[in-house]
Amino acid sequence: MDSIWLLKLKLSNKFREGIENYLISKNATITSLDAENNPNELKPELYDTSAFFIKKPEKYIIKQLFLNFNIKPQEIVLKKVKIQDIYKNNSRSLDPISIGPFNFLETKNLTKFIINKNIIIPAGLGFGTGHHPSTKGILYVLTKIYLKKNINYKNIIDVGCGSGILGITMAKLWKKPIELIDIDKRSIKTSKANAKLNFVNSFIKVKKGNGLNITNEFQYDIIVMNILSNTILKNIKSIDRKLNSNGRAIIAGILNNQKYMILNKLRGLGLVLELEYVINGWVTLLIKKN
Repeated sequence: MDSIWLLKLKLSNKFREGIENYLISKNATITSLDAENNPNELKPELYDTSAFFIKKPEKYIIKQLFLNFNIKPQEIVLKKVKIQDIYKNNSRSLDPISIGPFNFLETKNLTKFIINKNIIIPAGLGFGTGHHPSTKGILYVLTKIYLKKNINYKNIIDVGCGSGILGITMAKLWKKPIELIDIDKRSIKTSKANAKLNFVNSFIKVKKGNGLNITNEFQYDIIVMNILSNTILKNIKSIDRKLNSNGRAIIAGILNNQKYMILNKLRGLGLVLELEYVINGWVTLLIKKN
């Protein structure tokens, strides 16, 4: 896949979450950045939002933006773009962030590289630099469960690995083999490159696959999923089947108004909510299997 469809919008914070939720339900991947690029603003008033579609979105999807969200035709741009051009022209330099024991950077040139403290994730298409709330949420929860020293985690998998940021973080925390899986060839290539960049390639094993259908192990102590809510719903039975007793699943990519349908499915299988973490309307759930 060399090209992708890009829908660009400028959104106020008031309506951004509703519009993102709608586009995600139509299988878009969303990136929203502060339109004024003000690093001191925690809740920007205006966002530059990009929605990425593998196929050209149907006309009714665009029409609903006009009808339901009062978006004007001149306020959106829909075009087919080369993926390599998105990497070059649609990325913005992001400030380093600190979560738990790690500093997440775009390049080693920003600071003196400390192998046990710094994680380098060059900015790219979609989620994966650590700045999106769903990624932040998982990173926060990972550092929380790492502090539970009485728990021995052996088999660990990241489903929908993207840039590899979560697998790399887990490799640095536990210093054990981490399995990464993604359906997208570019994500697989990127994850391998980033693992090498962060000197954890000996721990990282990446493969192509869809969800938990084809994995290296029969059961896992930790399953991480940062994907869309409809895909999570499809994988809930697999999560239950693949988790060891006392194993934990960390799932994100869920908007606040989507969490109840997921929690109901989880509870129906006897999976227990251990921790809920919310950032800017995005929910991360820590689930335990008894």
